[in-house]
Amino acid sequence: MPPECRLYEIQLGVYATPEDAQALAGGCARLLDSRAWPYRLSVAGQGQTTEPGGTPLAEFYDDLPEEWRYGHAGADPGNREIHEIRVGVLVSRQQMDTLRDELARVACPDPDHASPCPTPWASGYTEAEGEYLEQRYGDLRESVNS
Repeated sequence: MPPECRLYEIQLGVYATPEDAQALAGGCARLLDSRAWPYRLSVAGQGQTTEPGGTPLAEFYDDLPEEWRYGHAGADPGNREIHEIRVGVLVSRQQMDTLRDELARVACPDPDHASPCPTPWASGYTEAEGEYLEQRYGDLRESVNS
């Protein structure tokens, strides 16, 4: 593993049906599979937290349901809820920034469309500072070194 590689977690929060969240996760996995970078992808539900003892996802992404309601005034959201697609990856900072942009394009293929997005989303990342990232993804280092 090149020394400039670090452990990152890219988060993609979405307000979507469970089926749509899984479809987005599948699109993210296809993108990641086209790279040679070690990664692990998971989908967290709105009852989970950003990290152990952290903010509940429903609270962290509380603006996404509002964004959906803005674009669908008076419509029933059905079984939409907050999901967070989490990608642990060992890459350089530049690669992470590029990958984060590409994952956002999975959620919103046309960034120039009229707002709001059909599936509201938000993206962020965490660099391996917290112990919880090492607990979640530390074995990615082992897969590279074996």
